[in-house]
Amino acid sequence: MIVYADVLVAVNLIVDYFLLLATDKILRLRTKSVRLVLSALAGGFSSMYIFLPKASPVAEFSYKIACCIIMSLIAFAGGAKRIFKASAVLFVITCGYAGGMMAIWRIFKPNGMVINNSVVYFNISPLVLVAVSVLSYFVFLFLFRFLKATVKTAGECSVTVSVPEGTTQLRAILDSGNSLEDVFGKSEIIIADRTAVEALFGVVQPKQNPELQTRYRLIPCNTVSGSDVLEGYRCDSAVIKTESRSVTIEKPILAISKTPLRDGYNAIVNPEILN
Repeated sequence: MIVYADVLVAVNLIVDYFLLLATDKILRLRTKSVRLVLSALAGGFSSMYIFLPKASPVAEFSYKIACCIIMSLIAFAGGAKRIFKASAVLFVITCGYAGGMMAIWRIFKPNGMVINNSVVYFNISPLVLVAVSVLSYFVFLFLFRFLKATVKTAGECSVTVSVPEGTTQLRAILDSGNSLEDVFGKSEIIIADRTAVEALFGVVQPKQNPELQTRYRLIPCNTVSGSDVLEGYRCDSAVIKTESRSVTIEKPILAISKTPLRDGYNAIVNPEILN
């Protein structure tokens, strides 16, 4: 069967766009559509690999890894950790898609379908291709939301922290990884980004601020690299809201994270607080 380069690029552009969109949804990266399109375009041109002689599994694997990294750099520009996560998720989704297409090809042997060097080519009309791609994406979205609702995963919540000088709003993730406890057993501890703490108290320099000195706490913690101590500041109250409930806690401590929090969150809350 004749493989047309323009159809090949168009097919893979559309498919790659929805693979990137799925990656964006899973990681909640909120990427602009124009970046997804540019990345998908790069993925579409990468499909020209189909015209090369049949490659070894190692070569195919290496090529796919390189393509995922390049596409992630274009779509999800950011730090090394962000690109690594996006590349890994995109690679897994791509492998799932390629595996599904391979199964269809081997079982049903449809006319107008070619797979070479793990690149898929469909000799079908653009209208049908778009319809199938959109339908596949919404099926994926339905399954993702269904699994998200039935599997216990980290959730989101909003936290409104108050002191006499004012309040600040935090976007937090519920994560049992935050198991910090007040050594005196009197306060709940919320891990927060330094910028979030400074939004509430201003520049956090206790030695220059008598009010902060009364709120200042040192919080022992254990990390994967060993024992450490976090700086914390006692607040007057905090209101934690999820989709289903609202909880008010008194005298919580905001512990400053050693590293900036990512993915749009500026706080981590232990879900046990809601109980």
